[in-house]
Amino acid sequence: MASKLLMSNSISTLSSASVSVDTSKRVNVSGVSSNQNYTQEKMKSLYQTDQQVKLLHLEAEVETLLLELRTIKERNLEN
Repeated sequence: MASKLLMSNSISTLSSASVSVDTSKRVNVSGVSSNQNYTQEKMKSLYQTDQQVKLLHLEAEVETLLLELRTIKERNLEN
C-alpha cells in the first residue's frame, strides 16, 4: 500500500517534471534540471501521448522501487 501511495505521489510529480534515475545530474531550485526541460520538449515531438504516459508511469515505478530499495538497505544497516 505504501508503494502505491508513493507511486501516486511520484506520478503527480511527474505531471510537471520528468524524473531522472541518474542521480549525477544536478537539479536546480525548482526541482527541474535544464536537461529535463529539454528532454520534455523532445519527448513531446517524438512520442505520442499514450507512449509518454507509459514512460512516465515506468519512471515513477522505477523511482518507487529505488526508494523501497534504499529503505531496505537502511533497515539492514540499522540491524
